[in-house]
Amino acid sequence: MRRAAGTPIAGMMFALVLAACTSALKEPAPASVRNGEVGVEDLTATIASSARIALAGNENFLPPLAEPDNRPPVYPAELLAQRLPPQAVCLRVSVSEEGEVSSSSPFVRPPDCAALDAAAQLFLGAAQIAVSAWRYDPAVRCVFERGPRPDYPTCVGARETSQAVSLTYRFVFEQQNGHGSVRTTP
Repeated sequence: MRRAAGTPIAGMMFALVLAACTSALKEPAPASVRNGEVGVEDLTATIASSARIALAGNENFLPPLAEPDNRPPVYPAELLAQRLPPQAVCLRVSVSEEGEVSSSSPFVRPPDCAALDAAAQLFLGAAQIAVSAWRYDPAVRCVFERGPRPDYPTCVGARETSQAVSLTYRFVFEQQNGHGSVRTTP
């Protein structure tokens, strides 16, 4: 069994972990240092239901969990001096059954995920470099042989099958007063 999710408390812990993924810890940069930082937001919920995994009445799905040491993208150093306004790029990230990123591609769906201009291409490249090294605890489809699935996410008592999935992320590259900052948007 890959993770304990057999109780409502485990489900709450899972929700807290997901909420923590959108929180950003920020250390102020010294005034003499010019750097850029990146915010990330999971946009998977914005994908049409027709593109989502369809579950039977006796199945549950546990989404992939990002490894805690997945590093965010690095603000491209060559763009710092340009003092660009906030730049957002969106990526669709394919995660294999083993929890490895198998590919990533630009995702365009205005207004949150706009078409890419020349500067955004560099930000996109930085995001793709970062996500190529990301790892996940794989997504799991849970099949309950004896009746309907429980009302909370669990695989306890079920046959587990790792599942390849696609996730969509929005990365916001931003500078304020010559220093990098992290911002995630709704």
